[in-house]
Order: sequence, then structure tokens, then C-alpha cells
Amino acid sequence: MIKRFTIQVTVRILIIILFCVLLSYFIIKSYWFSCFGISVFIVLQGVFLVKYVNQTNYSLVKFVNALKNEDYSVYFSPTQKGDSFAKVYDDFNLIIKMFKQNKIEKEAQYTYFKYILEHVNLGIISIKKEDFYNEKSVNEILFLNQAACSILNQPKHKYWHRFSKNIPWLASEIEKIIDGGKLLVDFGDETDHKQLSLEVIEIELVESPYLIISFQDIRSEIEQKEIEAWHNVIRVLAHEMLNSFTPVSSLASTMKSITEDAEGKLLPIDQLDAEDIQDINTAASAIKKRSEGLLEFVKDYRTISSVPIPKIQKINVNEFLTSIQLLMKEALEKAAIDVTITPIPANTTINADYKLIEQVCINLINNSIYALKGIKKPTIKIHCSINLDKVIIVFTDNGQGIEEEIINQIFIPFYTTKKNGSGIGLSLSKNILKKHGGNLLVNSEPGVFTSFSLVFKN
Repeated sequence: MIKRFTIQVTVRILIIILFCVLLSYFIIKSYWFSCFGISVFIVLQGVFLVKYVNQTNYSLVKFVNALKNEDYSVYFSPTQKGDSFAKVYDDFNLIIKMFKQNKIEKEAQYTYFKYILEHVNLGIISIKKEDFYNEKSVNEILFLNQAACSILNQPKHKYWHRFSKNIPWLASEIEKIIDGGKLLVDFGDETDHKQLSLEVIEIELVESPYLIISFQDIRSEIEQKEIEAWHNVIRVLAHEMLNSFTPVSSLASTMKSITEDAEGKLLPIDQLDAEDIQDINTAASAIKKRSEGLLEFVKDYRTISSVPIPKIQKINVNEFLTSIQLLMKEALEKAAIDVTITPIPANTTINADYKLIEQVCINLINNSIYALKGIKKPTIKIHCSINLDKVIIVFTDNGQGIEEEIINQIFIPFYTTKKNGSGIGLSLSKNILKKHGGNLLVNSEPGVFTSFSLVFKN
């Protein structure tokens, strides 16, 4: 369009200049009649030039106003303005059509995302950050979904100050993390108690800060997980107690039958021979042994439930792992296991309780030693990776691996696949990592490898 407009204006100006030169020549020659004719022609060309420029400006103004006001019904008809404007108007119409299509697509996307946000179980509120503190009627809520109203037991509100006035505790909790963060909030009465996971995110759009407030009632999920955890513990406890009390009951019945006659009366001591006394002694010994085993089981249970508060210190990972390798050297050499520690940056550190984490690492290596029995070229590889705000220490062996159906049960207290295992090692280890604000993760492929990852937050 600009090129065509420039050519048109340039040609008209050159014509006017040419006739001005011709007019000067006629004036010098005193051709007054010709001068008059040329002057009229110059004036006409000037009028045509102004008309053409104004016509073009009018079309541009009309086009710009259509875009500015989002009036996509405007249409430029090339046939009304002649061939010189045909291409320009075709481009105008194409641009308006493209803008119209983009607007339709954006509105469709907005409707789509709004529909999604309206049907999630997550409560979402969006407002301008400056409106959070504003108590005037201009602080409009930009978005408030149905889940937010249901969780908070509130109707739809248009303005934030009215909404927050009904639930002042929410505004108070949001203010604590208004610059970003998460927290848990309890609210409600005894009949309808809820626990919210509340998060506030600040974003900046067109140089204005906005708050996206999201929350979810997690009480029911927590209660469900607690029930599942209790079921697992009760199942293991019941299994262990049944294993202990069944032989005890059987042995007690045997002792009772030895010391009673057919009518159930107690036999005199002189009617018991040496073999009967030996049987009673053997049964009592077995009961004692099983009772001691049950006591040890209870002690193990207390160990899991009473992990001490970690005494945090800065630990150099290289020195720590070298110390663990030296500590376990004899057991590893006896099992003919090759241990390698991949190079770790010398200044890599974790914040942890040295003794507790040492206990976790020893337990993991002992588990690997057990899993590597009968494996050709048994190896344990230890490596450390730094991922943003996390340090991850990984123990990997090429042992038997863990079957998929039991991998989710290995952290349950007292669950074990070892013949003489207590089933508290991994559960205790995971609990220790949780006390550090980290985690203990497992990954395994049966018959290929098993990896345990100690995740620390720095």
C-alpha cells in the first residue's frame, strides 16, 4: 500500500512541477493565453492531489478505527474507488478478517479454559494485587470458580471486599503469603471441618501485578491415607501376633495335656516321668523364646514411632560416602561386592544429622548385600546429583530387584521378604529422611537393578 501511494503522489507532484516550469517559460515568452491554460491545469492537478491524499487518509483512518474499536463488520469495496485502491482495500479486508478470526479463536480459548477451571475441584480466585487492600467498590474479582464457592460455602461475589468481609480469616491467611507461598489452614465447625492447602502466586501482566489464589480441601484425602496406613499396620501387627500366639497356644495345650489326666484333673508330680518333664521344659523354652521375639517386635515398633529430632549439620558428601565405604569394607569384601563412588564435586554438602543418615546408608548397603547373593559380578554404585535446590544420593545394585506388586509395600513397617528380617529398616530409613524434610525413593527392574535415592533439600 505505501509503495503504491508513494508512486501515485510522486507522479502527480512531478506533473505539477513540469507544468510549473512550462508556465515560467510561457511567462517569459509572454504567451498569456497559454499561461492561463497552464495555470488552470496546475490548480486542477493540485486539487486532484489533495483529494487523492485525503481519500487515502480517510481510508486509513477508517481502517485504523475499525481495528481500534474491534469493529470487524467494516468492508472496503475496491470497485467503488477504482483500480488504484483495489489492492490496498483487498489488504485491508484481509487484515480485518485475520483480526476477526484471531478474536474468535481467543474467545474460544478463553471459554474453553474457563470451562475447565469451573469444573476442577480446586478453588481458584484471581484479583489485582492492589485490589487486595482496596475496600472500595472498584476491586472487582477477575475470576471466581464454583469450586471456590462450594469449599468456602459462599455465593458468587463480584467484588473482593464483599467476598473477604464474609470470610475475614481467608484474607488474613492470604496476607501471610501474599508474595508467594503455601500453607495449611483449618476452618469450619465440628460438623463440617475442613483443612485447606492454600497457595498464592503473583504474576505480572501489562506491568500490573495479579494474584492467583488456589486452595483445596485435603482433609478427606488425608483421612483416607491415614485409614490405609492404619490398615497396613494392623494387618502386619495381626500377622506377627498370629505367628507368635499360634505356637504359644499349641505348646500351652501340650503342657496342659501332659499334666492332666483324661478327666482334666491335675496329675501328682510322682506320676510324671523324666520324658514328661523334658517335654514340659522344651515347651516352656519355646514359649519363652517366642515371647522374647514378640517383645523384640514391640521394641522395633517403638523404634519406628520415635525417631529422634535430627541434629542438623553441614556434611561434605565426598567425605561422608568415603567413610561409609570404609565402615562397610569388611562386609563388602566378604560378599565379594565391588563398590564404586562416581566423582562428586568436592564442595558438595548436605544439611543432615550425621548419625541418622549413616544409619540409613548402612541399612541400604546391607539390603544390597542380601539382594546380591548368587549374582555374578555383584556391584554397588553410589553417585550424587545436584538438582536445583536438591541433593540426591543414589545407591544402585545389580541384584535381584523388587517385583512390581510389592514395590509399594516395602516401606510399610514390619513388611519384609527376608527370612529373618524385622521389616523396620526401610520404614525407619524413610521416616528419618522425612524428618529431614526430604524423601527416600525406590526404583527397580526385577533381575536388573534396584536404586534407592536419598533426597535432601538444601
